[in-house]
Order: sequence, then C-alpha cells, then structure tokens
Amino acid sequence: MTNNNLYQVAKLGKPHSLRGFQYINIDNFFRRFDLSNISMQVGNEELIVENFKTHLKDRNLIKFKDFDTIESIERLRDEVVSISDKYKNDFLNDSKLPWPGFFINKNLGKSDLVLLGFNFSQNFTFCEVSNLTDFPIPYNDKFFSYQNNQLILINDNLTV
Repeated sequence: MTNNNLYQVAKLGKPHSLRGFQYINIDNFFRRFDLSNISMQVGNEELIVENFKTHLKDRNLIKFKDFDTIESIERLRDEVVSISDKYKNDFLNDSKLPWPGFFINKNLGKSDLVLLGFNFSQNFTFCEVSNLTDFPIPYNDKFFSYQNNQLILINDNLTV
C-alpha cells in the first residue's frame, strides 16, 4: 500500500486474550462489517486481518494473521490503523455509499462543493459540506449518490 491512498480509521487498544485478539477503536462506519482478510496499515506494517468481531456494546476485537500471543500484539497497542481506498467499493452502507472519509476535501461530483468532514450521532452519519455549513447533511441516498468512484451531492435544494 502506498501512503498517498491510506486513510486513518482506527486505533488499536490493549490485548484481549491469549489468542491474539485486541481491542480496536474503529470508525463507526466499519463496525458492522466483517473486515476479515483485508490488509490494513498498522504503524509502518501492512497486516492482514484474520478475524474481526463485535465485543459487548460498541466495542470491536481484531486479530491479525501471525499475531497469536499477548507479547506480539502488545507492541501494536496504541498504533494507528489505516485502510486503503482500494476498498472503497467493498464496504457500502445501506444506502450503497462508501465510507465518507475517502472523500474528505474532495469535490462532490462536478460541483464546487467539497466534503469537509463527517460525524456520527445516534446511529446516523452527518456530513459537513463547503458553502452549506449551517446544517449537517444526512449521509444517505436522499442526499448523496455514489457513481463512477465519485461521491455526489444530489439534492438540488441544498446548493447555494
């Protein structure tokens, strides 16, 4: 993976068990997906996810291939985890939209509008768009579409 297409999605926590699992604080968007068998950048290493699962309420556990002991995963603790945009089309929400983090500071379609950021609140994702900063825009198929690897703001009533 090259650094120019990596996006920070998580931070690793403490080891969970003797079998190589550890806690991961991952962006809400990814919590419901099975991330097994994808590669992730952890610090300066490219690692393959062996297993990813939900643990308790809002916590997730991750296990990387060839990391089977507490000693091996302890050195990963507090490391930043990034994902490549090559997975942009692999993980889509219920509205068939990819993780909005892939589009930060990029134009939304052919418009001059730019996605500035996004927030997660009460099971919903809201986006902040340039020139439309007075209110957050729900990240769903009523306001956005994803076509030809581009995120597009489709609700004309929002444009300035």
